[in-house]
Amino acid sequence: MENIGTICLQTQRLKLRPLVTTDARQMFNHWASDPKATQYLNWKPYSTIKDVENNLNEYQKNYVDSDYFFWGIEEKTTQQLVGTISANIADKTTKTAEVGYCIGQDWWNNGLTSEALQEVISYLFEKNDFERVEGFYDIENPASKKAMQKAGMTYEGTLRKRLVNNRGLVDKGCCAIVKKEYLSKKAEQQIFHFLDKIALSYELFYHKAVYTMEEIDFELPGTKVKNLFLKGKNTFYLVILPEKKRAPLKQIAQEVEERHLSFASDQKLSQFLHATQGAVSPLGLLFDTKQQVQLIIDKQLRSTEKIGFHPNQNDQTLVFSFPDFLTFLEKINHPPKYMSI
Repeated sequence: MENIGTICLQTQRLKLRPLVTTDARQMFNHWASDPKATQYLNWKPYSTIKDVENNLNEYQKNYVDSDYFFWGIEEKTTQQLVGTISANIADKTTKTAEVGYCIGQDWWNNGLTSEALQEVISYLFEKNDFERVEGFYDIENPASKKAMQKAGMTYEGTLRKRLVNNRGLVDKGCCAIVKKEYLSKKAEQQIFHFLDKIALSYELFYHKAVYTMEEIDFELPGTKVKNLFLKGKNTFYLVILPEKKRAPLKQIAQEVEERHLSFASDQKLSQFLHATQGAVSPLGLLFDTKQQVQLIIDKQLRSTEKIGFHPNQNDQTLVFSFPDFLTFLEKINHPPKYMSI
């Protein structure tokens, strides 16, 4: 996939668009001349509107570059320009983008920055060739960290005396999100939306994040199961077993007429189920629209009353009656194969 650069993007309240020279007055009045709005940035406040115009003229030349990402943030209701948001290629080898933003004081503390950032992250991952999006902030500016976290990014650490901005030499915090995490979080929302759309009953339980069965030290209703995502020669398999049952890969391979089965890679897990390790779930079959994954259920589970699965996030569990779970599989055209394992 190649990058496609700056295009117009829409959110519920915002329009993200390329800047034009006639934006100079709004940019100057709303944030670019304000020392408070720019105190955590590495460029000085502008002194005149003419200086802003000159810079905007330079920006126009860059918009032809498919690796250039720089938007004005416009409020839809008022059509006022309230700030900017950008992304730069930080590392081509790792396909990493670094985001930055600035917004005028009059629009602080109402979620506009995180709303714009969330849309930019989606665009960078879904329409452009990025695997990681990161952002840095002055640690004395917790509002910036909060905006990144609200947009789905995770705090990764602080580098001491690593940033120079209008306050001088400061400590720099880092937040980031990688593509497979983004897809998993988006998948969670889509799963809930689908379950509500088909009016399927479930119980939702929040808990600490768990990555293995051994880490589960809390009680949930229903039968505990483990889910294995396996790869054959040309086919993928999702196997559901009772919690304490060993996974006999050789036996399963014989049953499905494969010479060998192995655990599928993180990349394939993300590609087919939009999940990450520790959150493998048959609910992710919602995204296997070409039915490339065969679902296998241990016959012992047919007698269970309730069964629980992660909604592609391992800090939540959805508990269904077993018949309702089968209804879900029917709705997504994924009939299971039962096997005595």
